[in-house]
Amino acid sequence: MTTRDLLVGLDAGTSVIKAVAYDREGRQVAATGTRNIYARREGGLAVEQDLNTTWRDAAQVLSRLAEIVPDLASRAAGLAVTGQGDGTCLVDRAGEPVAPAWLWLDARSAAIVEDFERSGRRQAIFRTTGCGLNGSNQSSHLLWLDRHRPDLLDRADFACHVKDWLYFRLTGERCTDVSEATFTFGDFRRRAYDEDVIAAFGLKHRRGLLPPIVDALRGEHHALTPKAAGATGLPEGLPVVLGYVDVLCTALAAGLYDRSARAGVSIVGSTGMHM
Repeated sequence: MTTRDLLVGLDAGTSVIKAVAYDREGRQVAATGTRNIYARREGGLAVEQDLNTTWRDAAQVLSRLAEIVPDLASRAAGLAVTGQGDGTCLVDRAGEPVAPAWLWLDARSAAIVEDFERSGRRQAIFRTTGCGLNGSNQSSHLLWLDRHRPDLLDRADFACHVKDWLYFRLTGERCTDVSEATFTFGDFRRRAYDEDVIAAFGLKHRRGLLPPIVDALRGEHHALTPKAAGATGLPEGLPVVLGYVDVLCTALAAGLYDRSARAGVSIVGSTGMHM
C-alpha cells in the first residue's frame, strides 16, 4: 500500500499560478506553474481576470504536477489552496462568474477610500478589522459596485476572492477564510464578520453576499469532488483546506509566528512589503 506521504499546495498568485508537492517534513519535492492572465482597462484603472480561465489554468497546473511526481494521486494526503488577496469575485447561483473578477490592483474605488478617510470612517473601521482600508479591499469594491453596477450584485449569489473561487471549483463549497473575511468585513479579535462594520460601509442590504467562514486551523475542510478530481489528476475525496491569504501563509512559513526570535519577513514580488 502506498503511503500518503505528500502534501500539495496550490497558489493562485498575481503573477504565477503554481502547484507544489512537499513531503511531511516540509521539503519541496516538485513544483510547476503557469503565468497568470489578467487585463488592464480604462487606462489601467480597472484590472480584471477571467475566472473560468483561472480555474482551467489551476487545474492544468495540478495535472502537470501529477505527471511530474510519481504516484501523486495515491501519495497525496491533502491539498491546500491560497492565492492573491483582496479583490472581488462574484458568482451566481449556478456557480458561474457574474463578471470578470476585480483584482487587488483595481483602483476604481479609490475615491470611496478617500471619502472614508476624510469622514473618519476609515479609522473607525480599522479599530475593528485591523486593516487600513484601501482600494484593494472587497469592501470598497462592493460599495462601488452597489453604487454604479447594482445589476451585477443583484445577479450574484456570493462574493469571494480568487482562492475562494478555486476552492469552490475544487470542493463545491461556497466559503472564504478567516483572514480575508475579518480584514474586509470582520472583527479580528472574534475572527468573524462584524455587523457594525458591514453597516459602516452601507452594505447591510448586501449581507447575503458574504459566504460562510472556514478555518483550516480548526480542522475545517472539504473533499475534492469527482469532477475536480478528473480535471486535476488528484483523487476524489482528497481533503482540501482553504488557506489564509498568501502573504500570511508566507509569513507563517518563514517563522514570523515565533515570538522568541527577532523574525522578520520581506516580500519582493507583485506585492512588496516588510513584516
